[in-house]
Amino acid sequence: MKNKILVFFLSLLLIIGLLPLRAIADSAPTTLEAPTNLRAELKEDSDGMPYFELTLDVPKSVKDLNEKLLEDSNYFEGKIFEEVEVHFEYKYADYDWNEGLSHYWNTSMYLADLLEDGHYEYYPFDSSTKFEDIDIKSEVYSFRARFFVLWGYEGGWMNERIYSDYSNIVTIGNPAYWSTASDWATPELKKAGEEGLIPEILKGADMTKPITREEFAEVALLMYQKASGITGTPAAPNPFTDTQNPQILKAYQLGIVKGTSATTFAPKTLINREQVAAMLVRTIKLIAPNADYSTAGAPTFTDQADISGWALNDCLYIAKLGIIKGSDGKFMPRAVTQAQAAAGYANTSREQALAMSVRTVERINEVK
Repeated sequence: MKNKILVFFLSLLLIIGLLPLRAIADSAPTTLEAPTNLRAELKEDSDGMPYFELTLDVPKSVKDLNEKLLEDSNYFEGKIFEEVEVHFEYKYADYDWNEGLSHYWNTSMYLADLLEDGHYEYYPFDSSTKFEDIDIKSEVYSFRARFFVLWGYEGGWMNERIYSDYSNIVTIGNPAYWSTASDWATPELKKAGEEGLIPEILKGADMTKPITREEFAEVALLMYQKASGITGTPAAPNPFTDTQNPQILKAYQLGIVKGTSATTFAPKTLINREQVAAMLVRTIKLIAPNADYSTAGAPTFTDQADISGWALNDCLYIAKLGIIKGSDGKFMPRAVTQAQAAAGYANTSREQALAMSVRTVERINEVK
């Protein structure tokens, strides 16, 4: 019996010795590690055309496999492998992955080429022909990537594929900053978006609607944060019983806003133009405390007598800077009759408030 076992093991060792060394060391892959750290950056080429530069990290196991396949497509006994490819997938607007208008029928490239070039260039489908014309800021482009390798058995078809899992999804651009806006406001709303002056509370909103105290507090606070680089801290303890919004509490702590009473803020109450002017001036004074705040040279308005005494200087100063421009010689500070109040007279719209924010930031250096 012992002799039979010995003969069996000797025979097994002889068979193993006759096999190619690579068959012992390696077996054909059944999985691939996924790409990691996918990144996207909007750039322009030498002709001024916009494109996304996509880069990613390649796991060592995938690099090693590709090197073997580049040296010998028959590296794995009985099978033929193509080199590893990288497939980039795109998504934008409301389209699903790889749907919608595109310049491409194929967004794959060989891994060896990616490693040599260092990146993949994806040109978005857009009617624009210049970098500065493509409206990336009002659209979302998302990308993901995965590895795959094509293989087949010797003497058969190359019709088998091994896919890795997908990489992380990277998104560039922003969802539309508004659902509805007036034509006159669109240029300044785009500027507000580009400058990061639209708070989360207003993104995707109907900008033609009147703005609330809560919303404008966030607009003013964000303007201050962008101009000063100071985030601010919420007031503690919270003096208000009708809001827990930390942005309101930051604005209150900074002195940008005040309550409607010792314990209420009235966040959902609409804000009129003289109240907006007062908040804007408080914000500007925080950014440029030593500036000249005289109202000399400010325009006069036919309804100037309707401006509340506490807000007069603020309204005139803001008008002097051209931040609130008035209409037909009127400032329209507040509703002074029941009919005006019922009609929403002097309410400030969201788009007007954001336009004021843009103008304020543009004039800060002049103020200083």
